[in-house]
Amino acid sequence: MNFLYFVLACAGGWLCIRYRKWIVDNTARVGWAERILGGGGTYSMWLIVGVVLFGVGFYMLFNG
Repeated sequence: MNFLYFVLACAGGWLCIRYRKWIVDNTARVGWAERILGGGGTYSMWLIVGVVLFGVGFYMLFNG
């Protein structure tokens, strides 16, 4: 079961990183991300979310 979580988290992370422009274009910009991370902060937020999902996937694979 942990391998399934790993695959799902990595797939979700890859999708967040690969399609972050599409996500931002089709949803609203995130105000706090723009304020904290500066101009283009929403794109950076989706990049961080994708990397964190990869980390969660590896955590679930090895420690879950």
